[in-house]
Amino acid sequence: MTSQSLTEALRETLALFDESGAPRTTNELADSLDLGRRSTYERLERLVERGELETKSVGASARVWWRPPSSAIDGRSPDAGDWPTEAESLLAEALDSTDIGVFVLDEAFDITWINETAGRYFDLDRERVLGQNKRRLVETDIASVVDDGTSFVDTVLATYDDNTYAERFECRVTAGDEREPRWLEHRSKPIETGAYAGGRIELYHDVTERKQLESRERELEQYETIVETVADGIYAVDDEARFVVVNDGFCELTGYDREELLGAHATTVHDDEITTRAESLAEEIATSERDVATIELDLHTKRGANVPCESRLAPFPLGDADGRCGVVRDVSDHIERERMLRQRIRQQEVVAELGQRALESHDVDELLADASELVPQTLETDYCKILCLGRTADELLVRQGTGWDVDVVGKATVSAVEDDSQAAYTLASEGPVLVDDLDSESRFSGPDLLTDHDVTSGISVVIGPAEEPWGVLGIHDTDRRAFSEYDVTFVQSVANVLATAIDRHEDERKLKRQHEQLAAINNLNDVVRNITDEVIDRSTREEIERVVCEHLAATDSYLFAWIGDVDVADQTVNVRTEAGVQGYLDGITITVDPDDERSSGPTGRAIRERETQTTQDIHADSRHDPWRSHVEEYGFRSSAAIPIVHEETVYGVLNVYAERPKAFEDRERAVVSQLGEVIGHAIAATERKRALMSDDVVELQFRIRNVFDELTVGVPPTGTITLDHMVPVANDDYLVYGSATADAIDGLEALVETLPHWKDVTLRNDDAETSFELQLSEPPVLSTVASFGGSVEHAIIEDGDYQMTLHAAPGAEVRQIVDIVQDAYPAAELLKQRQLERRNDAADRVRHALTADLTARQQSTLEAAYHAGYYEWPRAASGEDVARSLDVAPPTFHQHLRKAQRKVFDSLLVSETLS
Repeated sequence: MTSQSLTEALRETLALFDESGAPRTTNELADSLDLGRRSTYERLERLVERGELETKSVGASARVWWRPPSSAIDGRSPDAGDWPTEAESLLAEALDSTDIGVFVLDEAFDITWINETAGRYFDLDRERVLGQNKRRLVETDIASVVDDGTSFVDTVLATYDDNTYAERFECRVTAGDEREPRWLEHRSKPIETGAYAGGRIELYHDVTERKQLESRERELEQYETIVETVADGIYAVDDEARFVVVNDGFCELTGYDREELLGAHATTVHDDEITTRAESLAEEIATSERDVATIELDLHTKRGANVPCESRLAPFPLGDADGRCGVVRDVSDHIERERMLRQRIRQQEVVAELGQRALESHDVDELLADASELVPQTLETDYCKILCLGRTADELLVRQGTGWDVDVVGKATVSAVEDDSQAAYTLASEGPVLVDDLDSESRFSGPDLLTDHDVTSGISVVIGPAEEPWGVLGIHDTDRRAFSEYDVTFVQSVANVLATAIDRHEDERKLKRQHEQLAAINNLNDVVRNITDEVIDRSTREEIERVVCEHLAATDSYLFAWIGDVDVADQTVNVRTEAGVQGYLDGITITVDPDDERSSGPTGRAIRERETQTTQDIHADSRHDPWRSHVEEYGFRSSAAIPIVHEETVYGVLNVYAERPKAFEDRERAVVSQLGEVIGHAIAATERKRALMSDDVVELQFRIRNVFDELTVGVPPTGTITLDHMVPVANDDYLVYGSATADAIDGLEALVETLPHWKDVTLRNDDAETSFELQLSEPPVLSTVASFGGSVEHAIIEDGDYQMTLHAAPGAEVRQIVDIVQDAYPAAELLKQRQLERRNDAADRVRHALTADLTARQQSTLEAAYHAGYYEWPRAASGEDVARSLDVAPPTFHQHLRKAQRKVFDSLLVSETLS
């Protein structure tokens, strides 16, 4: 390239250089051109790119430029002929004094000239290498001093082969005694004219400083990239603690812009004492083997917030002064994690502590109280509540709690079913329920218990299995809080501990109750046996009732007992006898009137429904509310009201009380219920015995007009039907023997078809009238009167009117007998009631003998055979006939009959007259 191909500006600049190669500075050239330094620099760089100039840096920021001597060698001098010897000498001297290594090669690549600088760079002897082939020299001597000789050799030889003379590349050499490697830039140009035309000139410029500068610039760029990439804050301050460097991370951490921080004092972002401590630590590092120090501080942000940080700092030289640099890291998350870890550890300790207490203690209320204190302390909340479901499962009672009003615990209730209750929602959700802000809660509004105490946030969980929950554990706070999953797990874990303890307590209570019930059942069985044995020997009802109450009250299982009956006139219950207590019914009234709320208790229901009624826990049974203030004085927890019944007759009610809750369950209820039957049977037997043995009887006469119309019997009421004898068979079944006139047979059969308790009739004809055997099953009047020790003395239906005469013992409940008859026959009229003296005749003596000596089965067999005509001749009924009527096998009939005959062989059987 010739100077004519350059622009005018570049030729103007190149003209400032002479061909001696003397270097000039950028400032000198700028003054000569009357241009700015930047414009001058750009022109010089373009001339370097075109090979017209060379350049190198001098010092920290200066640079020199010169015109390479090769412009004369490569034929671009005005005179391109052979150099004069003097010129050669001057050129060689000039080239030797520069930092440019020069090789001049001929067409065969033999070295025709080399300057001293090139010999030094490649550790070559100038005299020895002259005339040597450069190709071979590169492969041998030069390659040995190049750090990457193979690459260098390949590159140089390639330029020779391809004649790419303008090729530029760099290599690093370490020649001779030089310890530090030197970077050389290789350039080659062809020599087009002159004595060396066809050859080439190779120049090796020392670019070590440029490479080092580039390396430092790259390192600086990498460092800056790293610094800006790091999320932590990085800073440097001078000896006056003023910021000289801050990265984006530091700006983001503090909230200040870079321009606001650079030059500002460090106390802009931290307290004064931090500066003193940091300077002290920096001095310690400088005088010790330590590299860095760590300091904790609160960084003040532009918005006034404080950010807990940790800073690693070290001395930072700044010219002649010493500054500091450091890395600042926001440790808020680390501190929070440590806090949460400590809290989790504390939560686990509390769960373990409560679990241990649950194992060691048998007092559930004490455990619940401990939990209600430990849980809010651990979570740092204002309130804690433990709710238990009531018996009806529609409300929850505040069983224990912390932070609430005193009146709340043990008294306040929360709905377990209403939509506005968080507790109800928790039960329905079957899982933990979190509330961040109760005011904005849409799932429920919160009951008064929460809203009255300004509750805002909280956690509630179910205690016990979801299908059978015991209650709810809840923690609440007046501040808005976002609870973590670990907080929820902690509350649920405590609930699980409580549920396990409650279950274990319930199991222990059940086991204890089972032991108590087993002991009670054993005692009760003994009592029942003793009562059964004793009441058989008692002659009066009063003695029977007294023995029963005394035996029950004397056991360890029960507190007291009493027996009462109903005053028919006002339907109230009166005490007949009591043991273990005095005046239990004083001041209170119990009725059997279904319209009176005082009949809803166990006693009234037992009498009305004729079934045992139990109260398993008096505290939770609202049916005792009418008498609660009275009954709580007696200290019992459970009770049983057992009706005293025999057949269809209710004699009264037996009440038994226990200190144990749930005392009358399952087997114990079944055994104690048997007492009602035992007492009822004993009273009935006593009444019958008294009726038989008494010299006086009460006679009651009834009349039912037009009984066929009353019973809607579809036949005309004619003739006479007489009921003569009654024989009890078994299971409230009876055989009745009587007679009917011929015109009454149709009416008799119609009654059998109409009345449900008239089962069947067998007719036996004779000359005057027809006798019959009538089978009855549970006749309402006959069986009930018999249970009171009475009997039907006379019964006749004549032309449709029914007349009946009853005998009862003097002490019998006459009013009750009348009620029974009129309940069965609403049209019955009581014609007469009088007391008669019974004659002491032979029939009475025989009756007394039968009662004393014969069993009930023997007496029934003997009387049925007699009245059926078994003893007549010819026999009106065979043994098979009588056995069929008694619903027994013939051999059984004959066995009972022979035993009965043996006992009354010498007695005359007198017909028991019913008419």
